[in-house]
Amino acid sequence: MSAKPLQFFFIGKETTEKRKKLYVEKKLPKLVEALGKPDTQSIWYSRDHIAGLLEEIDHANGDGLKLQFGAYEDGHEFAGQLCLVMNVTRDKKNVSLEDEPDYKERSKAEKNFDPDAKVISKDFNFGSPCPPKCNGQ
Repeated sequence: MSAKPLQFFFIGKETTEKRKKLYVEKKLPKLVEALGKPDTQSIWYSRDHIAGLLEEIDHANGDGLKLQFGAYEDGHEFAGQLCLVMNVTRDKKNVSLEDEPDYKERSKAEKNFDPDAKVISKDFNFGSPCPPKCNGQ
């Protein structure tokens, strides 16, 4: 039996830790100073959330997913904090689901929603940001 090879984008623990440390030591303090409160250090997504994103890519005949940095708007629970905004891509360009032919029908369809879920997905940006939700909270 042969071992399954690692994905080509695997960077390893040492590189991962070095990059996280650079962010926490060099960039994060500047963000915290500008914001005046702790800023996002990581965002957790459930496996189901990732699987749903993959389904959306397939549904839109997409070729990938673009992750872009954003910030939560005033009045939001995490106002001003860094967030990730995810866009399905086709031909490496963002796909606006609102411009897709089935959007109106899909937006009116009942959403699969579990009110008892620990993490509830909203659009393609909601994960669990740390802070404030750190260390498995």
